[in-house]
Amino acid sequence: MLVDRYITRAMLHAFVIVFVSLAGLYFVFDAFTNMEDFLAHAAASGGLARVLAGYYGCRMLWFFDATSAIVSMAAAMFALSWLERHNELTALLAAGVTRWRIARPVLVLAAVVSVVALVNRELCLPQVRTAFARNAQDLRGDRPLPFEARRDWGTDILFRGKAAVTAACRIEAPSLLMPPQLGDYGTQIDAATAVWQPATADHPAGWLLSGVTEPADIDRLPPLVSGDRTIVCTRATASWLEPRQCFVSSDVTFEQMIGSTNWSQYSSTPELVRAIRNPSLGVGGDVPLRVHSRFVAPLLDLTLVLLGVPLVLGPSRRGVFIAVGLCVATTLVFFLVVMGSQSLATQDFCSPSLGAWLPLVVLGPLAAWRAQPMWH
Repeated sequence: MLVDRYITRAMLHAFVIVFVSLAGLYFVFDAFTNMEDFLAHAAASGGLARVLAGYYGCRMLWFFDATSAIVSMAAAMFALSWLERHNELTALLAAGVTRWRIARPVLVLAAVVSVVALVNRELCLPQVRTAFARNAQDLRGDRPLPFEARRDWGTDILFRGKAAVTAACRIEAPSLLMPPQLGDYGTQIDAATAVWQPATADHPAGWLLSGVTEPADIDRLPPLVSGDRTIVCTRATASWLEPRQCFVSSDVTFEQMIGSTNWSQYSSTPELVRAIRNPSLGVGGDVPLRVHSRFVAPLLDLTLVLLGVPLVLGPSRRGVFIAVGLCVATTLVFFLVVMGSQSLATQDFCSPSLGAWLPLVVLGPLAAWRAQPMWH
């Protein structure tokens, strides 16, 4: 137990130092690059410190998610190399402590970090993902962004617009191209704005169009119905609507409509599964790939650590700098395999499930073979 506590404390110290160093370098460089934008928002947001805390506070969660596996491996390498440099590793081996016994607390702590990263990915990041859509130039989210046409595959309506405003979940100058089965109003519905509305007691989830100009007599037109579902509500049957307003039912949220990668990258796994089952989205292979990657990520994190630990604890003794260099090369090969496999899936050369699990199939046996000397 004394050995476990000693090695765990050394790895914890190394983990904190590596993570704080990497995060500090990134955030300091990014802050100085965008300092003019932060200063422009400081007066209206309660000061520069408040702006920086709000902007980088949520991004600390993102940075941990992006670097936890690399930092775990680096911390393990630094902790074990520290033992080697001070001849403590030699003393432990001479005392009959096996290499596996020395590596065990390192692997346990790496597993704990992987679980924390999993909790952060599933619970924390989904709560703050809307903040990632706002960069330093658009902290309030009120700057119009380009909007590309997107189809609601559930209703076959093509949503077009001039711009999108993230803070208000609004599309400026929307023009909805209607399919033939919903063409009773004409080929399109034009309005001044379209605002995403969640489901309430009055209406399902969808888009509230205000300032409708086409068709001009929208207030007197009956609702458009497809099957047993009302697609377009008008003031003729919905008293809660204001003049020149209509409501278009849709299961495509604002984040999904503007094509933001944040909703898939930082959504929880249950949300991604619901998105796959949502016929209105017509998701491609990237979302199923991300779901499978969520399940394989903890195993890949441990695989990376298992690839690196034998560089120090193996039977052949290496210098600290040689071990660190081999660690960097191993990490590079690891991520090339992962990104290459996922690229095959996104390019439809293989299924999303195979693209997500292939790195584990390739690297898992390699890690077990590399770690074999530690078992003896």
